[in-house]
Amino acid sequence: MAPEGECEQEMFVEIEWDGDTLAVPLIQLEATEVDAAMQQAIADWHYWVNQGYEFG
Repeated sequence: MAPEGECEQEMFVEIEWDGDTLAVPLIQLEATEVDAAMQQAIADWHYWVNQGYEFG
């Protein structure tokens, strides 16, 4: 997960890209090679956002 300060409006995760670490919005990611637990966590987040829920 990205630092708390970066997650005040939406959830960000850190990814490695071309030798750098980037914080990207979780809603923009699709997992291609992850275990079942990670796939479920991403699906749950997409469902939560698609229901219109947001941080208060």
